[in-house]
Amino acid sequence: LPQAGFQGKGPVQEVMSAPVVSVLMPMKNAAKTVGAALDSLSRQDLEQHEVIVVDDGSSDDTVQIARAAGAEVLETGRGGNPAAARNRGAAEASGDPLVFLDADCKVTQGWLDAIVAAHDQGHSIVAGAIGLPPGLSVTARCDYYCGWYLAHPRRPAGYVPHAPAPHVSVRREPFMRSSRFEELPYAIASEERLWQAELREQGHRIYFEPAAVALHHNRPGLGNLLRRSYRWGYGSIESKNRTGAARFKWIYRYPRLLILFGVPLAFAHTGFILFCWLRVGVLEPLAMSPLVLAARLVYSIGMMRGGLEWLRRGPTTGDTSHVQES
Repeated sequence: LPQAGFQGKGPVQEVMSAPVVSVLMPMKNAAKTVGAALDSLSRQDLEQHEVIVVDDGSSDDTVQIARAAGAEVLETGRGGNPAAARNRGAAEASGDPLVFLDADCKVTQGWLDAIVAAHDQGHSIVAGAIGLPPGLSVTARCDYYCGWYLAHPRRPAGYVPHAPAPHVSVRREPFMRSSRFEELPYAIASEERLWQAELREQGHRIYFEPAAVALHHNRPGLGNLLRRSYRWGYGSIESKNRTGAARFKWIYRYPRLLILFGVPLAFAHTGFILFCWLRVGVLEPLAMSPLVLAARLVYSIGMMRGGLEWLRRGPTTGDTSHVQES
């Protein structure tokens, strides 16, 4: 490959014809998951694909494990920003479509075929499903339920207003003409919303494909659950107000109301999450409702603080919020 990866089920190749797909994997301190992630990619049936791994400043054995799995590792040169890692990978990629997949995801058999089939049907952007792997701790499972209640494999196929960055595929040409992933100061959340809003404004639609399943290994520990919730909340008002790339996007046109009613909204958000899982027959989140509520309260604290700081900066609101929701 030009830089990194493997082709189909074989080992790393030095020379390769233009790949059908480029899989782009940012990673930071993913020593516990990156080996399994790369192994699952090597087992996909589609013969022509490349995997480009970009390290984002790991301080553990992530890079060594990735290289032992046969991947040549690129570096962002800065660290701490997965958007920069995704953009670096895209700049080095030669395939079409570009599939962005996090290093804590292990894909299931047929995953790549399902993504390519969805693109072959004419969909420019494909959102894959995010599944729950076995063996996670209680807090890690709660983190999964809090984060992926609208992107799980039991959700029906169809058009959606947003595709999460850890598992999304996009045709090369429209993505490379977009502003790409935003390298935001709050790092892990919402960096994908601007380019998706830009492409939707141009007439592209986001198609959710439940057959393309990546199992997401959320990190254990109450601290991880709460920190992740806070960071997701911190950038939510700014990113969703600016781009309109969100469900219930109308509510983000009123940031002051969201800040004022942040705590009551945490209770409403908890109820909505539980409802989403109950209607597809998943009962475990109900038993975790105190943890889910704690995570949503911390999310609301992050949302209120991030929203206030954004308003103090004097935001330019609604620049792409007119994008119509599918």
